[in-house]
Amino acid sequence: MKGRFPAYLKTALKIALSVLSLWLVFRKIEPERVGAVLARVQPGWLTVATGLFVLSKVASAERLQLLFAQIGLRLRRWPNLKLYWLGMYYNLFLPGGIGGDGYKVYLLNRLTGTSVKGLVSATLIDRLIGLLPLAYALLIFGVRMPEVSAWIGVSLGWWSLIGILGFHGVARRLTRRFMPSFYPVLERAVGWSILVQGFQMLEILALLQAIETVEKPEAYLVVFLVSSVVATIPFTIGGAGARELTFLLGAQVLHVPADAAVSVSLLFYIITAVVSLTGLVYSFQSSSLTKELRS
Repeated sequence: MKGRFPAYLKTALKIALSVLSLWLVFRKIEPERVGAVLARVQPGWLTVATGLFVLSKVASAERLQLLFAQIGLRLRRWPNLKLYWLGMYYNLFLPGGIGGDGYKVYLLNRLTGTSVKGLVSATLIDRLIGLLPLAYALLIFGVRMPEVSAWIGVSLGWWSLIGILGFHGVARRLTRRFMPSFYPVLERAVGWSILVQGFQMLEILALLQAIETVEKPEAYLVVFLVSSVVATIPFTIGGAGARELTFLLGAQVLHVPADAAVSVSLLFYIITAVVSLTGLVYSFQSSSLTKELRS
């Protein structure tokens, strides 16, 4: 019982932080204004956005499968995708417990005998590689938008584009030094990460179309990229609240309507939750998934 209490305490804390973040957001804007924006959502564009999110997650699963192969774990595509979807479900609804990543490490170690160290390393570098395109895109946007420099506190000029190559070179050297087994597939993994972020940026553009907001789309993309970095820090439930708060602050800095920005963020979270919830199906098919992973 003593061992389980901290996990529940962490979950309670994350729920409290999610609620606090959302409370701060709706202190700054009127819920009615957000409701008015959401009321005019175009179902067609919302469907397109959902499809793009699904594609981004398929690409993300392919990246993780590639990294697993480097530690000798060769999963077939379909079982890997099922396991990834199940992990999405756990990441969203059980962040204070075992979580999606922890569950995958536990299950794959038990079923395949792959070392926990190798599985944790693959999962960790998967997350880190996923952040690289975010940094590159922010640098590119920062060159064209001086207000981005003011927001992130770093002065960005055209020289920063050269910095992308330097930053990527550092990532290559660090991978070769500390995780050499993943170095041969680093470029391919980064390629999958670029595809993941590309799909999600297109999703944001589709959501802007869904709420009939067409001005300054690049500003919303910048806010989304920053919020994606914030959402990787597991201090709220599935990023709820933290992303909305980031969108609110970003809207104020980049001078876009706060109600539209928060609406986009809420729609993104709803799509994430709905798609992740489908992973529940595989929790009821655990014996079937176990057989597929073993074979």
